[in-house]
Formats: sequence, structure tokens, C-alpha cells
Amino acid sequence: MNKNQLINELQYKLQDSIKVISNYSWLIDAYVLDFYVANHWDRLPNSWKLCFDGVDIRKLKALLSDETTGKEAETHLWPLSVLALRVLFRKYCLARQLPNEPANLGTKLEQERSHFQAQQKLFDKSVKLKKRHEIEKFCEQCWRTGRKTDVQYLVDIGSGQGNLARTLCYGFGFRVCCIEQDEKLVESARLKDEELSSRLKRKLKVETMHHPVHLNRKVNLEQIDPGQFVEILRDAFNVEKDAPLQFGLVGLHPCGDLAVSLMKLFLSCPEAKFIKLVCCCYMKLTTAKDKCSNYGFPLSAFCKQRELHLSYEAREIACHAIEQYYSKLGSDYQELKVHAFRAAVEKIIVQLYPHLKHSGVRSTKVTNLSFQQYCEKATSGMGLDLPVTAMESPEIESDLRHWERVVKFYTLRLMFAPLVESIVLYDRWLYLLEQGIHSQIDVIFDPVCSPRNHALTGEK
Repeated sequence: MNKNQLINELQYKLQDSIKVISNYSWLIDAYVLDFYVANHWDRLPNSWKLCFDGVDIRKLKALLSDETTGKEAETHLWPLSVLALRVLFRKYCLARQLPNEPANLGTKLEQERSHFQAQQKLFDKSVKLKKRHEIEKFCEQCWRTGRKTDVQYLVDIGSGQGNLARTLCYGFGFRVCCIEQDEKLVESARLKDEELSSRLKRKLKVETMHHPVHLNRKVNLEQIDPGQFVEILRDAFNVEKDAPLQFGLVGLHPCGDLAVSLMKLFLSCPEAKFIKLVCCCYMKLTTAKDKCSNYGFPLSAFCKQRELHLSYEAREIACHAIEQYYSKLGSDYQELKVHAFRAAVEKIIVQLYPHLKHSGVRSTKVTNLSFQQYCEKATSGMGLDLPVTAMESPEIESDLRHWERVVKFYTLRLMFAPLVESIVLYDRWLYLLEQGIHSQIDVIFDPVCSPRNHALTGEK
């Protein structure tokens, strides 16, 4: 598919996807927290209420999966509008399943004598399993793109404790500059650099290694001059002024507008040859309705011209872990009763303390807890006096007898999450294409482990 065909396809998908979102905004924008306060169940079409009132919760898994087996089709018949939505989701949503790795990847890495492949256990120390998976896959992607674009220098803005940078630098041979405004994180990163590099030197029998360069500074990406930014990198990498410098911008889960700012910085710096981002926290994006000059969504000229908008609620649900929820709808679905308990607590709080609507409560599991016990644990520390008469009122008891309705409503809302995320990513992809940048989106993480698993790559 050539560039113009790809642009046309993205525009088509965006235009139709926004229509779907607009038609179902009443569901997407409905917080499950307000299920009893706002009587969300009555907002469903009659055909949906009749269907879902009688369906076993475990059958809801079919609504969150692309796979439809003959057995599922025989055992339950969904409303036609729900079936139509499932067809549209398959048509317009980005794929979420991790593809098979190229058969020759391991051979190439061995030929490159990757320190990461040889001493992977050292890199895994003090890194949680989810983060290990993300760093390994993201670094492999950077390695491929770096070889393709002939880039040896990488820049990680908002680098934290440098877990990604250490693997890129010590494991895959990149020269890495980390820019982080939190001094304590920078100090921690440098200590961890020393620890890992000394271990690698002993294991690999090498005398010297390049270290990541950590800069403790705040970079205003909206105002920084591209030339000044490149000079900062030259100083960090000790590259002479007249010597060529080509670098890649990388970001593993930059939040909200940071990802957009990195894309704009990439476009403004001729020396930046590629960008690779795995984005998250879409609810933190600024939008055109926020009345700020450099908002994060929409980004592409196509979407701006059509004044496309996604509500905060829609962007927030796009960050949910749909595959993890899918597994909870199985044999252990009783723990999902927590949605109903939390919604019932909210109803009591709104009745007694309306000024505390949508206040945060303690995360509390419902296993083996009565509703009253849950209330006491969830609201402890808030200084609330919830009377027993309120917690045991006939109205609350009636609500909780139908607790499965809350799970079903939440599942219906969650169906739209991949579509909303696709809209945000399509907009960014289209933005790069409009600027003449060769770009693509790939699935690089296992969605069960890492729900935000799409990498956006742009190359000059």
C-alpha cells in the first residue's frame, strides 16, 4: 500500500469510527461508578436489557474477543445492534494480538553479539516482569530501526530510573542520552548504571563500556529551539560541532501530551532520523476544547478540520486492560462484584455527602466480605459516618441483588475501548504521514501483560 492509499484508508477509518463513538457516547461516557446514582441500566435499549438480564456473565467474554466460535453462536444470540458493532470493531480497530517473531531474529542478534542476549538475567534484576517484557521487546524494535536508519545515538526524555536506557546502551550497543527533571531519579539511575556495568564487565571480560548519559533538567518541548536541543545532545555525547550527529527519539509509555511533544520535536530536528513511541494515559491529553494553543488531540490536519473530539471518559476507558478483564469474566467472575459494591457506596455517599461525589476510596477486594464490611474498609480514613440503616436499606439491598447488571454494563462500555484507542493512534499516524514521514504502527507487546502494546514508528 502506497502513502496516498494509506492516508485515504486512515481517513476513512477515522471518519466512520468517530460516527460509531458519537452514536454510543451515552454508553461510553457513562461512569460505572454512577451506575445506581444515574440508573444506567435504564439507559440501555429494551432489546439489550432483555438480552443481558438473562445472559450468564461468562458468556460476555465473547463480546471482548475477535474470535467467534460456532459453539458460542449456537448457545447465545446477541441483539442485532451488538452483532453489528462487533463487525465494525473488527473492521476499524487496530489488531491487538502479538504477531509471531521473525524466525531469523535470534540469529541476527547473535551475529551482532548482543550483550543483552548473553547476560539477560543481569538486566532483569529489580525489574518487574511486565517491565522486563516491555523493555526487551521495545529494545529489539529500536535495534531493528536503528540498523535500518543507521542511527547509533538515542534520546530518552522522561527516562526515570533508566531501566530502558541501560538495556539500550549496555545490551544493544546504543549511545543513550537520558533527560529527566527529577534529580532523585537521575541519582538512582546513575547508581544502577554503575552496578550493572561492573557486573557486565566481570561477566564479559571487557575493560570499558559506554554509559548512558543522564541529564537532570526540564526541557520545555513546546518552546525549545531545535538547534539548541541538538547542541545539548552534542555536549552530552561529546560529539564535535562539525561532526555528523543522527539520533532517534524513543519513549516507552510517555503520558498524554508528552508523546505529542516528542513527535513535534522529531519533525523539527533534521538530525532526528526516527521516533519510536509506545503511548499511554490518553485521558491526560489536552484537546481543542481545552482552549490551549498546543493541544494533543486531534493532531492531524484531517481530524482538526472535522473538529473531531473524544471526551475525557472515552479517552480514559481507552486505557483499560481489556484482555485482563476478559480473563476475569471466566470462572472467578464473583470478584467483579466490586463494581456493584463501589457503585452502591457512591449512591450512599451522594445521598449523605453530595460534596464528596466521585471521591477516591480505598481499593478493597470483595472476597468473603459483606457489603457493610466493604463499606467500612473502602471508606476508612475519609472521616465518613455511614449509618447501618443506609447500608442495609431496602433500596441498596435491591440494587445489590442485581449486581451482575453492573458487570454487564461495564463490559458493554469496555467493548468500545479498542476503537477509542485506535482513533487516537490513527490520528497520530496520519499526522506523521501528512508531514511526509514514513510511519507505521506495530503490536510489540503481549496485550495480556502490557495492554498499551502498539508502537508508533516514524522514519525520515
